[in-house]
Amino acid sequence: MARVQDGDHDAFRDLYDHSVAVVHATALRTTRSPEHAAEVVQEVYVHAWQRARDFDLERGPVLGWLVMLTHRRAVDRVRTETSARLRDQRDFHRSDTSTPDVADLGVARHEASRLRIAVRGLSEKQRTAVTLTYLQGYTVREAAGILGIPEGTVKTRTRDGVAALRDHLGAQAA
Repeated sequence: MARVQDGDHDAFRDLYDHSVAVVHATALRTTRSPEHAAEVVQEVYVHAWQRARDFDLERGPVLGWLVMLTHRRAVDRVRTETSARLRDQRDFHRSDTSTPDVADLGVARHEASRLRIAVRGLSEKQRTAVTLTYLQGYTVREAAGILGIPEGTVKTRTRDGVAALRDHLGAQAA
Protein backbone atom coordinates (compact mmCIF):
# COMPACT_ATOMS: atom_id res chain seq x y z
CA MET A 1 0.00 0.00 0.00
CA ALA A 2 2.91 2.34 0.65
CA ARG A 3 3.86 2.03 -3.04
CA VAL A 4 0.27 2.77 -4.08
CA GLN A 5 0.35 5.86 -1.88
CA ASP A 6 3.43 6.96 -3.82
CA GLY A 7 1.49 6.64 -7.11
CA ASP A 8 2.91 3.29 -8.26
CA HIS A 9 0.55 1.93 -10.93
CA ASP A 10 2.03 -1.58 -10.81
CA ALA A 11 1.48 -1.75 -7.06
CA PHE A 12 -2.13 -0.63 -7.54
CA ARG A 13 -2.64 -3.33 -10.18
CA ASP A 14 -1.30 -5.91 -7.72
CA LEU A 15 -3.61 -4.57 -4.99
CA TYR A 16 -6.53 -4.83 -7.40
CA ASP A 17 -5.66 -8.35 -8.50
CA HIS A 18 -5.35 -9.57 -4.89
CA SER A 19 -8.52 -7.92 -3.57
CA VAL A 20 -11.06 -7.64 -6.39
CA ALA A 21 -12.71 -11.02 -5.73
CA VAL A 22 -13.49 -10.10 -2.11
CA VAL A 23 -14.53 -6.55 -3.01
CA HIS A 24 -16.82 -7.76 -5.80
CA ALA A 25 -18.37 -10.47 -3.59
CA THR A 26 -19.10 -7.87 -0.91
CA ALA A 27 -20.68 -5.51 -3.43
CA LEU A 28 -22.76 -8.27 -5.00
CA ARG A 29 -23.93 -9.63 -1.65
CA THR A 30 -25.07 -6.14 -0.60
CA THR A 31 -26.61 -4.87 -3.84
CA ARG A 32 -27.88 -8.23 -5.18
CA SER A 33 -27.36 -6.81 -8.64
CA PRO A 34 -24.39 -7.64 -10.90
CA GLU A 35 -24.68 -4.25 -12.63
CA HIS A 36 -24.73 -2.26 -9.41
CA ALA A 37 -21.99 -4.41 -7.91
CA ALA A 38 -19.73 -3.70 -10.89
CA GLU A 39 -20.35 0.02 -10.55
CA VAL A 40 -19.63 -0.09 -6.82
CA VAL A 41 -16.38 -1.98 -7.40
CA GLN A 42 -15.27 0.63 -9.93
CA GLU A 43 -16.14 3.47 -7.53
CA VAL A 44 -14.23 1.77 -4.70
CA TYR A 45 -11.05 1.36 -6.71
CA VAL A 46 -11.22 4.89 -8.11
CA HIS A 47 -11.62 6.15 -4.54
CA ALA A 48 -8.79 3.90 -3.32
CA TRP A 49 -6.45 5.24 -5.99
CA GLN A 50 -7.41 8.88 -5.49
CA ARG A 51 -7.43 8.71 -1.68
CA ALA A 52 -4.63 6.19 -1.08
CA ARG A 53 -2.75 8.74 1.00
CA ASP A 54 -5.67 8.86 3.46
CA PHE A 55 -5.22 5.17 4.31
CA ASP A 56 -3.45 4.60 7.63
CA LEU A 57 -1.73 1.20 7.79
CA GLU A 58 -1.79 1.32 11.59
CA ARG A 59 -5.60 1.37 11.66
CA GLY A 60 -5.98 -2.01 9.95
CA PRO A 61 -5.33 -4.06 6.86
CA VAL A 62 -5.85 -2.70 3.35
CA LEU A 63 -8.38 -5.41 2.52
CA GLY A 64 -10.47 -4.40 5.55
CA TRP A 65 -10.43 -0.79 4.35
CA LEU A 66 -11.51 -1.80 0.84
CA VAL A 67 -14.29 -4.03 2.17
CA MET A 68 -15.51 -1.22 4.44
CA LEU A 69 -15.53 1.22 1.49
CA THR A 70 -17.34 -1.35 -0.65
CA HIS A 71 -20.00 -2.05 1.95
CA ARG A 72 -20.69 1.66 2.52
CA ARG A 73 -20.96 2.44 -1.19
CA ALA A 74 -23.09 -0.62 -1.84
CA VAL A 75 -25.49 0.31 0.96
CA ASP A 76 -25.67 3.86 -0.43
CA ARG A 77 -26.41 2.44 -3.89
CA VAL A 78 -29.20 0.21 -2.55
CA ARG A 79 -30.73 3.12 -0.63
CA THR A 80 -30.55 5.38 -3.68
CA GLU A 81 -32.13 2.76 -5.93
CA THR A 82 -34.84 1.94 -3.40
CA SER A 83 -35.63 5.61 -2.91
CA ALA A 84 -35.80 6.20 -6.66
CA ARG A 85 -38.07 3.18 -7.17
CA LEU A 86 -40.43 4.31 -4.38
CA ARG A 87 -40.47 7.86 -5.77
CA ASP A 88 -41.29 6.53 -9.25
CA GLN A 89 -44.09 4.37 -7.84
CA ARG A 90 -45.51 7.34 -5.92
CA ASP A 91 -45.35 9.53 -9.00
CA PHE A 92 -47.03 6.84 -11.08
CA HIS A 93 -49.89 6.52 -8.62
CA ARG A 94 -50.27 10.31 -8.40
CA SER A 95 -50.48 10.61 -12.15
CA ASP A 96 -53.22 8.00 -12.31
CA THR A 97 -55.60 9.45 -14.83
CA SER A 98 -58.93 8.51 -13.42
CA THR A 99 -62.09 9.71 -15.09
CA PRO A 100 -63.02 13.17 -13.85
CA ASP A 101 -66.40 13.66 -12.23
CA VAL A 102 -68.89 15.10 -14.73
CA ALA A 103 -70.27 17.44 -12.06
CA ASP A 104 -66.76 18.77 -11.35
CA LEU A 105 -66.23 19.39 -15.06
CA GLY A 106 -69.51 21.27 -15.24
CA VAL A 107 -68.60 23.45 -12.28
CA ALA A 108 -65.13 24.14 -13.72
CA ARG A 109 -66.63 25.17 -17.08
CA HIS A 110 -69.14 27.42 -15.34
CA GLU A 111 -66.39 29.08 -13.26
CA ALA A 112 -64.22 29.56 -16.35
CA SER A 113 -67.14 31.16 -18.16
CA ARG A 114 -67.77 33.51 -15.23
CA LEU A 115 -64.11 34.47 -15.19
CA ARG A 116 -64.03 35.19 -18.95
CA ILE A 117 -67.08 37.43 -18.61
CA ALA A 118 -65.53 39.23 -15.63
CA VAL A 119 -62.23 39.77 -17.48
CA ARG A 120 -64.13 41.25 -20.45
CA GLY A 121 -65.71 43.73 -18.00
CA LEU A 122 -62.29 45.21 -17.07
CA SER A 123 -60.92 48.30 -18.72
CA GLU A 124 -58.56 47.53 -21.59
CA LYS A 125 -55.54 48.68 -19.52
CA GLN A 126 -56.52 46.52 -16.53
CA ARG A 127 -57.31 43.53 -18.76
CA THR A 128 -53.91 43.80 -20.45
CA ALA A 129 -52.04 44.07 -17.13
CA VAL A 130 -53.95 41.17 -15.55
CA THR A 131 -53.58 39.01 -18.66
CA LEU A 132 -49.82 39.56 -18.86
CA THR A 133 -49.08 39.10 -15.16
CA TYR A 134 -51.60 36.46 -14.11
CA LEU A 135 -52.57 34.52 -17.20
CA GLN A 136 -49.37 34.65 -19.24
CA GLY A 137 -47.00 34.51 -16.28
CA TYR A 138 -44.89 37.60 -16.94
CA THR A 139 -43.32 39.40 -14.03
CA VAL A 140 -44.31 43.00 -13.36
CA ARG A 141 -40.94 44.11 -14.74
CA GLU A 142 -41.41 42.07 -17.92
CA ALA A 143 -44.98 43.33 -18.38
CA ALA A 144 -43.78 46.91 -17.92
CA GLY A 145 -41.16 46.35 -20.62
CA ILE A 146 -43.72 44.88 -23.00
CA LEU A 147 -46.16 47.71 -22.43
CA GLY A 148 -43.51 50.44 -22.27
CA ILE A 149 -44.84 51.83 -18.98
CA PRO A 150 -43.44 52.08 -15.44
CA GLU A 151 -43.59 49.03 -13.17
CA GLY A 152 -45.70 50.94 -10.64
CA THR A 153 -48.34 51.55 -13.31
CA VAL A 154 -48.46 47.83 -14.12
CA LYS A 155 -48.82 47.04 -10.41
CA THR A 156 -51.65 49.54 -10.00
CA ARG A 157 -53.54 48.34 -13.06
CA THR A 158 -53.10 44.73 -12.02
CA ARG A 159 -54.18 45.40 -8.43
CA ASP A 160 -57.23 47.37 -9.57
CA GLY A 161 -58.12 44.73 -12.16
CA VAL A 162 -57.88 41.88 -9.65
CA ALA A 163 -60.01 43.86 -7.17
CA ALA A 164 -62.64 44.43 -9.88
CA LEU A 165 -62.62 40.72 -10.73
CA ARG A 166 -63.00 39.82 -7.07
CA ASP A 167 -65.92 42.23 -6.70
CA HIS A 168 -67.58 40.98 -9.90
CA LEU A 169 -67.16 37.28 -9.10
CA GLY A 170 -68.04 37.78 -5.44
CA ALA A 171 -71.22 39.72 -6.29
CA GLN A 172 -72.36 36.95 -8.67
CA ALA A 173 -71.72 34.24 -6.08
CA ALA A 174 -73.93 35.97 -3.50
